[in-house]
Amino acid sequence: MFRHLKTKLTFAYGGLLGLILLAVAGLVLASVARSAEANVRAELQATASVYERLWQINESQLADNAEIMARDFGFREAVATEDADTIASALENLRNRLGLARAFLVFEDGRALEAGSSRILDTSPAVMSAVLADDHASGLIAIGDVQFQAVSSPVMAPARVGWVIFASRLDAAELGELESLSPIALSASIIAADADGITELPAPTKSMIQASAPLDGFGELPAGHLLLNFPVAAAMAPFRPMLVAIAFLAAGGLCALVLCSWFISRTLTQPITRLDEATRQLASGVPVDLSINSPDEIGRLAQSFSVMAREIELREQSMVKMSLTDTETLLPNRRALQNAIAEATTGQDAIYTVAIGIDRFPQIMTAIGQSATNELMAKLGARLDQHTDVRMTAMATTDVIGILVSANNGLDGVDKILSYVSHPIAVSGEMIDIELSAGCCIIGLHSALSPVDEAMVALQQGRALRQRVHLFDEQAYGDPSSTLSLMSDMVSGLSDGSVYLAYQPKFDLRRGAVHSVEALLRWDHPTRGKVSPDTFVGFAEETGHIRPLSQWVMSQAKADREIMAAAGFDLKMSVNISGRLLTDSAFLDWAIAELGDACERFCFEVTETAVIDDPKAALANIERVRSAGIEISIDDYGSGLSSLSYLKQIPAQELKIDKSFVLSLQSNSSDALLIKSTIDLAHSLGMSVTVEGVETADALQLLQGMGADVAQGYYIARPLPLADVLAFFQAGVPSIRQSAVQDRPSLANRKLAR
Repeated sequence: MFRHLKTKLTFAYGGLLGLILLAVAGLVLASVARSAEANVRAELQATASVYERLWQINESQLADNAEIMARDFGFREAVATEDADTIASALENLRNRLGLARAFLVFEDGRALEAGSSRILDTSPAVMSAVLADDHASGLIAIGDVQFQAVSSPVMAPARVGWVIFASRLDAAELGELESLSPIALSASIIAADADGITELPAPTKSMIQASAPLDGFGELPAGHLLLNFPVAAAMAPFRPMLVAIAFLAAGGLCALVLCSWFISRTLTQPITRLDEATRQLASGVPVDLSINSPDEIGRLAQSFSVMAREIELREQSMVKMSLTDTETLLPNRRALQNAIAEATTGQDAIYTVAIGIDRFPQIMTAIGQSATNELMAKLGARLDQHTDVRMTAMATTDVIGILVSANNGLDGVDKILSYVSHPIAVSGEMIDIELSAGCCIIGLHSALSPVDEAMVALQQGRALRQRVHLFDEQAYGDPSSTLSLMSDMVSGLSDGSVYLAYQPKFDLRRGAVHSVEALLRWDHPTRGKVSPDTFVGFAEETGHIRPLSQWVMSQAKADREIMAAAGFDLKMSVNISGRLLTDSAFLDWAIAELGDACERFCFEVTETAVIDDPKAALANIERVRSAGIEISIDDYGSGLSSLSYLKQIPAQELKIDKSFVLSLQSNSSDALLIKSTIDLAHSLGMSVTVEGVETADALQLLQGMGADVAQGYYIARPLPLADVLAFFQAGVPSIRQSAVQDRPSLANRKLAR
């Protein structure tokens, strides 16, 4: 076929070279395709990792903002009182300020309020299950046809009364920002799970490279996946000029082929490897320093990757700084303070965590406004930071600044710091006078609360004791969990009989007979013994149990009065009403309906101080109760702050003088003068007078001589259970004259002993 050896050799070597070049070209093409796909997959995984990091950062920011809202005193009070307008307004303000998509408040009973709207909504069972299972639930949630990233935080007042839920939208704009972070033109989407929690991802194809990352659902809600796609053709596009160059260089001969192979290896393989290593470093959070000087697509890809890495690092630094800074004052925030406390625990010196609050803060904020108040707190923080003994200054809450100081100088050192910074501060051209109080705790000394919370509690303890600087008192703080347990036992005691009513007779000094009784709560705890009413009634008021407890008392007193009436003793029943319920119109409506036709046989005993907090509402409710036929008695008069103005305004039929005056009563004592003047004052106002704490015949005689109407105390009878008080009535009560001449421990004890 070949006549010339040269031709044969030409064709032979040419064919052999052609086969070699074809094989090399095929191998290079396959290698490039694999490398490009691996590179794209690595980029997709890196982008997925970046999104997971951004997801976590956004979740942390949402959680911090939700926790700040949940801890806000005014907001907690609004939630506790179910002030829908205030709740909706507060949520809307924070939502607008933070740029949130949605903000909700979910109550314990499943009702919900959305930011900007006071309309009550129903919470889905899945969301309620999520927050009940985990107060700090977070994850993917669908609202309508839109996916959101949501977090929840409990609202404690002090018991949990609901949850704040903040959500940010995961729409095309959010995913567009993610796509812009990637050096390759990928497409991102979120695939939500169906109702059974199954996520159906599209089947992979030869023309598309895919990567996905799981996204947790909110609580028990279905989860989802982040899906990233990149076309294979686009992955190969940067390498097409290189393949064309290989084809042209192959015509130059084997040397050109070797040279091109060496060049390709140098300009392609090494940059791809370095890019791959840099991608892994970025995914693991290690700072990336990538320098590839190449003008081709690989070089531009490396430059884009370096820019992306730097932007991610700057954003992370900015986010970390923001997470440790109070946005209103630009001082370090509570988290920064907690981090400083954690570092301080490794040292040898004792450290105080100090919570510093401005006295009359609400009044100052009302006078100068929120913006000026923020400026005031910022300048106070800067002034504290300048003190040489202060190691750290941060905003603990919106109205409290936390600092760290050495405990070596004791509380005197903290007092000196307060004196150093207490001079007036210029705010918006005006000088603001400030008075400061401080609560301190030694880090690591107690374990009841975190150091910041212990300092906050110490601040409140000190203000209650009118102390400028106060050290955390763990004994005075008590055990909140024990309080909650006591309330749980109390609820059980209402049904098992360990909580019961005792009745103390009230002796009419003019008629010489018992005409009424006072219902008093008693509790024989199965393990704690007798629990003082002052203890568990006070806890009931603090924890919100006072209303169901008062409803039980009202129903039980009505039933027991009917038993007394059936036995022939149709007596008037006095019941104590908590000051917390005096402005609760719904409760008073219920009480009037519960008593029904028996209203005229009941008397509600209220304290004068209960009217002071909201006089308008309290006096209106008292008038409504009296209009229903229920008598009103002013209880414990003289034990606290007494006001002639309120005494004149309260439409009461009875005034009860506190036993503290009677227990030390003597004929020539100042207490006798006070009692006599109080009796005359009450009579002039049209009220009868009942005196508590009558324990001797002498006291009884003195009170009768002063013109008192009714006596109540251990000399007449101790508080007795229903069966014993019936026995007391059946035994009969001696006349007032016979009772007053004999100093005996109790008329009830004498009669029950027969």
